[in-house]
Amino acid sequence: QPLEDLYVLLITNPQSNIMEDLDTLRLLSKLIPQYCDGTTEKDVSSHLYELVFAFDEVVSNGFKEYVTIQQVKTYTTMDSHEERIQNIILNSKMNEAKEAARTKAKALEMQKRDRMKMGASEFDMSGMRGMGSSSLETHTSHTPPAGFRDKIDVTPVQEERNEDIRTGPASNAIGMVLGGPGGGADDFVKQLGIKEAAPEVNPFEVKKAAPAAEELKDGTMLLVNVSETLNLQLGADGGVQRLEVKGGIKVTCFSPDVSRVILVTNGPLKRPFMSRMQPRLDKKKWAKGGLGLKDANKAFPTGSADALTLITWKLTSKDESLVPFTINCWPSNEGSSSVVAVEMGVSNEDIVCKHVTISIPCPSSKAPQVTSLDDGKTNFLSREKVLAWQLDEISSENDQATLEFKVPKMDPSSFFPIEVTFTSSTLYSKMKVKKVIQANDGKEVDFKLTSALTTGKYTILGEEEQD
Repeated sequence: QPLEDLYVLLITNPQSNIMEDLDTLRLLSKLIPQYCDGTTEKDVSSHLYELVFAFDEVVSNGFKEYVTIQQVKTYTTMDSHEERIQNIILNSKMNEAKEAARTKAKALEMQKRDRMKMGASEFDMSGMRGMGSSSLETHTSHTPPAGFRDKIDVTPVQEERNEDIRTGPASNAIGMVLGGPGGGADDFVKQLGIKEAAPEVNPFEVKKAAPAAEELKDGTMLLVNVSETLNLQLGADGGVQRLEVKGGIKVTCFSPDVSRVILVTNGPLKRPFMSRMQPRLDKKKWAKGGLGLKDANKAFPTGSADALTLITWKLTSKDESLVPFTINCWPSNEGSSSVVAVEMGVSNEDIVCKHVTISIPCPSSKAPQVTSLDDGKTNFLSREKVLAWQLDEISSENDQATLEFKVPKMDPSSFFPIEVTFTSSTLYSKMKVKKVIQANDGKEVDFKLTSALTTGKYTILGEEEQD
């Protein structure tokens, strides 16, 4: 299999299946640009280990594993549970060593302070023996030996001793203070060369999210979120292989005063949607579009960490008219280059898509040359080897767009699968929350509503990747 200046060679025995061997060869040639910065001999040599691990996911014990490029990426970058445990143990040992060093530093400081006090005490006692009973008032004029004077600051020690005799320990005595501005313990730790340990991170800890500040700025104590996620898989010919929409309504109460409420919607949902409701909710109320607890005296949980999902729904179909927009990607080889033409066309005008990103794999050692672009902008992600085509909006007014770019010659299947992400305020279910009322007296409650459709996994497969 040629790969620019290199060749990918697969050695088999005479009994192997040549069709499977060719498929394996093509997959291996696609992995090389994914795990190397280029396709030169130097690029491959500098990424040998990454490439071996990737090849090992494709061929195991001489037999082909039926995997895709995306699955190989997932397997080779998978998080290691053992590594996380070892990191936690290492951080714990570093913290213990640091604490032991601090304890040792404090003990040394205590010993040093005691030695200084003992030296000052001997000096005072010698002065009292020479002066008799009046030494309490006059021993401050005693002159110590010259050698001793160099080591001890006489005046502060004498004042401290006088204060000790009359009133006990001095509150402003001059001496060593543990934990003071000097930071003796910290300096000692630094001298030992022990670095600050990173804070321990427990990967199994579940953190509760605090209420977002912007959600409470206007004083609203009730948040209602209506959301849907689109998972779509299209073939190279535009046919729908799988279309799934999952949605739900979630309520968040920040005060007990708004926790006994009923959400009035335009429901219930009808086919082809299939819905499931929280068992504590009243089905009779839902038959009229209301979402509320069976017992009006009970309340929804309060706090953002305890947000309650009231109802979920699901739509599964292969109807092409439900697809928001189609992507037609047409690679062709012209001489030593591959020219890729990409066309976007709206197929469902009800869904207005915003912040659209169309990610096209481009496993080339060079950045693609964009030769034509009539809408949006492009950005080549060199690490991921992906050309991202970004569009602000796709709707009935912006219903078509084209992109054309050129790269060094490569296999047409290298430009698949294409991944798409976008957001929309239009829901497939058309679900709306009209108002929220108190369960007891029916008074309306102020609430904040968010409604959004997002993409889960939206992919366009190549011909070889289709089932």
